[in-house]
Amino acid sequence: MTSHDDQAQHEQGTHPKAEAGNAVPAHDAVAAEAVPHKPWYRRIRWWGWILIAIAVVLVAFAGTVGTQALLVKHHEEAAIAVVKDAVKERKLNDLDGVVADMQKQTRAARNITNGPLWSFTEKLPGIKGSMRVVRMMTDVVDDMAQDTAPKFVDAAQTIDAKSIYKNGSINAEPIVKALPELETAAQSLQRYTEEFDRIPTPRIGIVANALNSSRGMLDRANYYMQAAVDEYIPNLPKWLGYEGKQTYAILAMTPGEMRASGGLIGAVGAVTITDGKLEIGDFESNMKFAGASITARNLSEDENRLYREEGPMSLNYDVRDIANSPETVRVADYFKAIWNQTEMGKDTELNGIVLADPLVVQSLVEVLGDVKLSNGTVLTGTNTADFLINTAYREYPAEETDAMFATVAKACVKRLMGDLDAGKMAKLASEMFTLAHNRHLAVYSFDPTMQQIFWDTELTSTFPFDEAKPEIGIYITENNPSKMGWYIKRSTKITQLDCLEDGPAKYHVEYTIRNTMTDEESKTLPQYITGVMSAFPDSHGTSFEKIVFMPPAGGTMSDFEVTGNGADPVADSLNYRLIYTTITQVQPESEVTYSFDVTVSPDAKRKLGVDETPTASEKPDVTYVKQCPVQ
Repeated sequence: MTSHDDQAQHEQGTHPKAEAGNAVPAHDAVAAEAVPHKPWYRRIRWWGWILIAIAVVLVAFAGTVGTQALLVKHHEEAAIAVVKDAVKERKLNDLDGVVADMQKQTRAARNITNGPLWSFTEKLPGIKGSMRVVRMMTDVVDDMAQDTAPKFVDAAQTIDAKSIYKNGSINAEPIVKALPELETAAQSLQRYTEEFDRIPTPRIGIVANALNSSRGMLDRANYYMQAAVDEYIPNLPKWLGYEGKQTYAILAMTPGEMRASGGLIGAVGAVTITDGKLEIGDFESNMKFAGASITARNLSEDENRLYREEGPMSLNYDVRDIANSPETVRVADYFKAIWNQTEMGKDTELNGIVLADPLVVQSLVEVLGDVKLSNGTVLTGTNTADFLINTAYREYPAEETDAMFATVAKACVKRLMGDLDAGKMAKLASEMFTLAHNRHLAVYSFDPTMQQIFWDTELTSTFPFDEAKPEIGIYITENNPSKMGWYIKRSTKITQLDCLEDGPAKYHVEYTIRNTMTDEESKTLPQYITGVMSAFPDSHGTSFEKIVFMPPAGGTMSDFEVTGNGADPVADSLNYRLIYTTITQVQPESEVTYSFDVTVSPDAKRKLGVDETPTASEKPDVTYVKQCPVQ
């Protein structure tokens, strides 16, 4: 036999096979089970161990890279926190220390992204582009921290902050003297902004979003800085009255009698700025400032037709009616036409206007302190608006209400011209921007350079024109001479439609106007509040509202329905914009609802908003019932 035959016979003898119909002996089965199994790690072939080793290395590598990425994020956030904390805790007297701490964090982030491990990741397919972008971002940020920030510190340290605002005057000289240093810092910022803008957009979404967000913030900061050194600071002496007196008119609106941009103008005051000192003159009632025969004669064809010819009430467009445009620039043009016809206007150039309602005065009182009227009434940061919009008309003769507004306004301005601390100034600025956003405050300057500041900061109200930020416009003109605005409550309910469809977003809007005046109040309150139209002798307490609905820029409105005592809106035009107009009568204890669909522009980046004639509340009542998830 061959050796193979011997091996086969040996195996047969050692491991007898079970033949068909015969069972394996029990003792053999037990013996087989008794043979121990090899541990799992000894059953893995050599190539398995190699795969495991590779996986461990990859996990460790990914973890290391991920840790480094988190460290980069941590250092950059820490650099931002250093500056925020300095501002919040008012440590700006130690700017060198603040910058040094910021530089430490940005340099730590740069060291990580310029290390050997990070450089290796820039060669890996799939992530190399994004890793390179992160390195480029940290490089530029560190360059700005090491070069640009110290230059701004040098400029700031040449300015004596305490000498800028003192005894109610603004001294522009220290800022103007620092202009050469500020220009050097601005040039550095411009250079690194351009370098940052050249960084390519990566494929990985989270990195691309971070890049685009940072780029947007840096571009805005650079825009304002270049404008400051090129235009704003050189013009400060002129704007602060060092080259001749500056005069602004304050137009006191009351939402109690609604006009498209705010409310009827009840009083007019003049603010002058001379050699940096701001002074406010006496407020005059509307008809004392300019009689009914002095009117704005520069209405557009659409404005004249909608609000003078068609009625039901024909506006005179004397000083009382000039806030009846959603565009502050038009209000400024109306008022300037009236100003030039007055005795004051013949000798004094008008530099701009400020539109303000009682919500603005209430914010001033809240920040600057309570005001006590001659009759003992104390106005606070919570009751001032209601007092000026409603209580004063209910409890005092109409001719006294304008004097009350003037008293409060002058008291606030006097305190404003005192030595305000930084905390109050910051809070006041925040309040004013919020009020301007909701149309309680608006500013316009006839100086194009200064007006650009107001455009940029959105302190000048206008039609919705940005397709990326869609808003519908709803503008109301009260056609019943009254003070019904305080009793009228308006609300908007917005429901987003077609969440799963491609294309521009669609919404269903329900706009409700509710008259909260009771039947009893309509019969007992002064007619100065309830109003009455001669054609409708039983109209006490009824709000006759002419409403303009304006589609969002690049979008549409459709399928109007009305519930209550209102006419169906019809298409029209207002200064080259498509609008829909309607008239409604809202009687005491009743309401009317307008429902319609809105389609926004394909370029919309935000949810649908509402720009409307301001109410007696600080913010409009807008409710979002349903919003589609962001893709």
